[in-house]
Amino acid sequence: MRILLGKDMTKEKSSWDDIPSLDGLGVDWEYEPVNPLGKRAWVRIAKNDLFSFLTVKSIPVKVVSTNFDKTGYLLDISKNGLAVLLPAELKTGQPVKIGFFLGKEKVVSRASVRNISAVEGKFRVGMEFVGLDKNAEAFIVSLGSAKGFKDI
Repeated sequence: MRILLGKDMTKEKSSWDDIPSLDGLGVDWEYEPVNPLGKRAWVRIAKNDLFSFLTVKSIPVKVVSTNFDKTGYLLDISKNGLAVLLPAELKTGQPVKIGFFLGKEKVVSRASVRNISAVEGKFRVGMEFVGLDKNAEAFIVSLGSAKGFKDI
């Protein structure tokens, strides 16, 4: 298509289809973006960041299962789960119910024990939320966003 611009001046109008393809274009390496979270999909919020945001010195977490009823202390949390320091051991895969407060936000959920490690005579228990309430999930995500702004 030609467009007349005046006395003998013409301008070619082109479209994307007029541009030749880039056949044979390649790179000799595979691009993988750097993920600052490592293999994690969601940021973990460590207890010290939580204490700072919520102006508390600790966050007790009630953990209940069959033949288990103990209170531990929150070590970290993400939208998908949390880690709690407990005075007694649970089993990997064991279903539990948990309850705690993040400031004024009450969080009650089911969870599944994912990993356990001994720490100074106690047990660090990593748990994955099962059916976490959407409001609680959104609140936890907002805390992660606040942590991101704090780190800038």
